[in-house]
Amino acid sequence: MSGPFQLTHDDLAALSQFFPHLSFARQEQINALLHAATADFQAAPGSGKTTLLGAKLALMSARWPHERRGICILTHTNVAREEIERCLKSVPHGDSLLGYPHFIGTIQTFVNKFLAIPWLRTLGINLREIDEEDFADRFYGRAYPFCKAWVDVNAWERATTIRNVRYQGAELALVSDAETPLPATGKMIDSLRALKATMARDGRLRHADMFAYAEQALAKVPGLAEAVAYRFPNVFIDEMQDTNDIQLGVLSLVFNAGTIVQRFGDVNQSILNRGRSAAPNSFPGLGSLEVCTSLRFGMNFAAVANSVKAVGGEIDGQGPPCLAPPTLILYSDATAQQVIARFGNWIAGFLPSDEVEKLPVKAICAIKTEGNMRQKVGRHITDYFPQFDDAAAKTAPSQRSVGQLLRTAATHVTSSATEKRGAAARTALLLMVQKFGVSGYRDAKTWRELTLLGASNVEHISRLRGAARDIVLSPCDVSTDASCKTAILTLLVSLGDIIDGQVSAADLPVEWIVGASPNVADRQGSPNILLVETRNMKFPIHVATIASVKGETHLATLVLESCRRQRYDIKEVLPYLCGDKKAADVTDAMTEGQLMNIFVGASRPRKLLALAMHADRMNDRTRQKLEEVGWNVLDWTTVV
Repeated sequence: MSGPFQLTHDDLAALSQFFPHLSFARQEQINALLHAATADFQAAPGSGKTTLLGAKLALMSARWPHERRGICILTHTNVAREEIERCLKSVPHGDSLLGYPHFIGTIQTFVNKFLAIPWLRTLGINLREIDEEDFADRFYGRAYPFCKAWVDVNAWERATTIRNVRYQGAELALVSDAETPLPATGKMIDSLRALKATMARDGRLRHADMFAYAEQALAKVPGLAEAVAYRFPNVFIDEMQDTNDIQLGVLSLVFNAGTIVQRFGDVNQSILNRGRSAAPNSFPGLGSLEVCTSLRFGMNFAAVANSVKAVGGEIDGQGPPCLAPPTLILYSDATAQQVIARFGNWIAGFLPSDEVEKLPVKAICAIKTEGNMRQKVGRHITDYFPQFDDAAAKTAPSQRSVGQLLRTAATHVTSSATEKRGAAARTALLLMVQKFGVSGYRDAKTWRELTLLGASNVEHISRLRGAARDIVLSPCDVSTDASCKTAILTLLVSLGDIIDGQVSAADLPVEWIVGASPNVADRQGSPNILLVETRNMKFPIHVATIASVKGETHLATLVLESCRRQRYDIKEVLPYLCGDKKAADVTDAMTEGQLMNIFVGASRPRKLLALAMHADRMNDRTRQKLEEVGWNVLDWTTVV
C-alpha cells in the first residue's frame, strides 16, 4: 500500500443510499469520514460516534484493495461490535469486513487471539479457564494457609490484596490491584509467586494475565509486532476512553507509527478508569479532532454538560428541546426515600403518555456500597432505595432467562465487570443443566454445587468450565430470537453427555428466548424497579449505578447524590453548575472523578433532567446563582 487509504467526496455521495434515514452533512462528520491519517476523535454524548465509525467502515469496504491485509476494529463491548456488524451487513460490500483478513471484536479478544493464546501454546500451557471470580476463590483458598498471619492483621483489606493478585509486564511480575500492596520480599511473596506459577501452568488465569503474556510474547518473539501491524494497516478503536493503561500499553507495542490508528471516544466519560489516564499515548492525544454536536438533547442540557466537562470544545445540543429546565431537588433525612417516587409523579406532568414506552426513565447514583453510617444520608443508592439488589443488577432484569444471561456475559468488558460476565455465563449454563442435564446434576442449585457434583469426572468439569470460558471470550450472537435459539442449542451440544439426550429448538422454554431482548414486562419484574402509577400513566423507573448506564439514552434521568471519602458529589460540583470558571483551577483528582460521574448522568436524558441533594448542603447564595443560570430548584424536604 503506497499510502493511507483515502476516502473522497465521491465516496460520501453513497451515504444517502446506504443510510437513507441518517444525515452526514455536518462538517465535523465530513472531516472525520475523510480523515486518512492517525487521529483521535473526541466525541460528545449523543453525537453518533459509533454510527459515524460504521459509516466510514462501510465506505472503506467498497474499495478495500488488499486480499491478505485487513481492517482491525476494536470495541469495548460486544454490543458495540454487534452495532457495527449490523451497520456493515446493511450496505453493499459491508459484510466483506466480517471475515478474514479483517477483525472486529473487543480488545481482550484481539489480544487473546493474536498474541496471548498462541504464546501460551508455545509455552506448553493448555488454557483451561480465564475467570476472575473462580481464580480469586481458588488462589485465596490455596494461599491463605501461608498468608494467614499477614492477612489477619487487617483481614478485609489484605484478603482483597491476595484475591486481586495478577501478572504484570513481560517479566510476569506479581502485583495486586488492591489498595494495600503486596510485601516486596519474604517467604510469603515467594510462596505467592510459586502458587501463581503453578496455577498458570495448570491453565488457570485472569483476564489481565493475558495482557502480561501478550507483552512477553512481543518481547521474546522477533518480528511479532511488525507481523500483526502489517496484517492490519488500518485500526479503529471505539469508546477509547474506557481503555485502561494495561490495554493501552499492549496496543501501543503492536501498532506503531507504521499503522493508521483512529480512536473514537469521550474522555469526559472515563468513569470506568476513574479519571483520565496519565500514560504515554493516552486518549485524546494532541491535535485531536472533535465531534461536538449532540442529537440526544437540546441546548439546556448541553449547557449543564458543558459546565462539568473536563476536556473538549463546547457541546452543541441540537436534539429535542427539554420539557422542563434542568432541575435540582432538595430533600431531607425524612424524605430521601420519597425522592424517586416523587420524581416519577413530577415528570408524569410533562410527558405525553406514549413517550414512556419509547425510552427508559432511570434514577442513578454513583455509589452502591454502604458507607460511613455516621454521615448524613445521600451516601449511596440504598439511602434512597433500600431494596436495591446488587446481585440482580449484576446479572439481568430477568434472572431466569438464559438468553439475557448470555447477553450480559457479552456486554460487560471492563476489568471491574469481568466477575459479572463470568457469573452470567455460569448461571446460564447452570440453568441449562437444571433443565436438561442428566439426573445426577439437575438438582444443583449453584455453580459451585454443580462443580462439586461433577468433581469425580474431570472431563465434565473441564467441559463446564470450558463452556463458561468460551461464552465470555467468544460470545454467542443472541441479538435475535433465532440466533438466541441457535446459541443455546450449540452450547447444549458442547456439554456432551452432561445433557440428557438431544434437545431441539421446540424443547427450549419460551422465556429463555424472549429474555434475550429485555422488554417492559421484564423490566417491571426486576427488583430494582419502582413502578409509577399516576395521571392515568403507568411506567417503571429503573434504579441503577451511573457506571451501568454509560452509553444509554434516557427519556428522563434523576441523578442521586452520593458520597465518597466524606465528600458529596453534587455539593462538590455546585460551583461548576453555577458557572464558576475559577472552580476548574483547583480541581483535584477526587473532584475530577465526581465531575465525570455527574457529566455521564446529566448527558443521558433527552427530555427531563433532575439532580437530587440534601437541603442541608445548599445555601441561599448558591441557590440564587443556580436559578440565575437557568436551573429550577424544588424543595421536597416535607413528607407527603
